[in-house]
Amino acid sequence: MPSPVAHTPVATPNTTPTADSTATQSPAAAEEFVPQYIHGFERSTPLRESDPLKDLQETIIAIPEGFAAERIPDTPTGNSLLVSIVVVVFLLFAFTFKKGTKFLGEIFSSVLNVKERQSLFDDTTVRETQLRAVLLCMTFISEGFCLFEFLTRQMPVLSESIGVGVCCGSLIALLYYFLQKWIYRGIGLIFTDPTHTRKWVESFISINAIISIPISVPVLLMIFIPQWEPVMLAVAGLIYLASRILFIYKGFKIFYRNILDLFYFIVYFCALEIAPLFWVYKSSVLIYHFVELKIQQL
Repeated sequence: MPSPVAHTPVATPNTTPTADSTATQSPAAAEEFVPQYIHGFERSTPLRESDPLKDLQETIIAIPEGFAAERIPDTPTGNSLLVSIVVVVFLLFAFTFKKGTKFLGEIFSSVLNVKERQSLFDDTTVRETQLRAVLLCMTFISEGFCLFEFLTRQMPVLSESIGVGVCCGSLIALLYYFLQKWIYRGIGLIFTDPTHTRKWVESFISINAIISIPISVPVLLMIFIPQWEPVMLAVAGLIYLASRILFIYKGFKIFYRNILDLFYFIVYFCALEIAPLFWVYKSSVLIYHFVELKIQQL
C-alpha cells in the first residue's frame, strides 16, 4: 500500500506587497520640497530679443488700411440752399398773385401793342408792382439755374455746390438785365423820341416778367426729375429764344420807318442781341472760377 505523499512546502515568490517608499522614509524626508525651476520660467514667446520696446513693436497686430471715402453727389433736391430759394420764391408768388391774372393779361397785351397810349406802369398799384418784382426774380433765378447747368455740362471740373452756382448765375442774369435796360434806353433816346423809347423799355420789362411762368416749369422739372435735365434745358433755351424774338419783333415795329432803318436794325441785332451772349458766357466762366477759388481758400 503506497504511502501517502508527503506534502512538502513549495517555495513561492513573495507576493506580499512591498510598502510604499514614502512609507518607509522618515516623516522629515516626506515633507522635503524639491524645487523644479531653479533658473526661472522659460520664455513663452518665441522672440529672443531683450529690448522690451522692440518686442512690443514686433508683437503689435497689423491693422488693415481703410479705403478712400467718396463724396456724396450734390443734387438739386439735396441742396438746402436751392430748395429754400425755390420755396421762398413760390411763397412770394402765391402771396402777391391775388387778382394778378388781369395784370398778367395787360402785360402780355402790351408786348404786341404799339399804339400810342398811357404807360402800363404809370397807374399800377403796389400789389401789381410787387407781382412784377416777384416775376422778375423768378426769371433771374430760372435763368441762373439754366446758366449754371449749361456751364457744368461744358466744364465738368466745376466743384462748387448747386446752391452757390445758382446764386452766381442769378446775379449774372440780374446784371445782364439792368445792363440791357440802360443800353436800350440810351439807344432809344439817340434814334427816336422819348415816347417810343419808353414803350420799347416797357416791352423789355414786360417780356422778362412774363417769361418767368413758362420758363419756371422746365426748371422745376430739372430740379425734381434730374433725368429730364437735357430735354428741359433745351426747352428753357427755346423759351428764352422765343422771348428774344418777341422783343426784336416789338422793336422792329416801333423803329422801322423806311429801308434805311433796316440797316440800323441789323447793326442793333448783331451788337445787342448776339455779341452780349458771348460776353455773358465768358464772364460767367470767369466768375465761376473766381468763386470756386475763393471757396477752396476758405
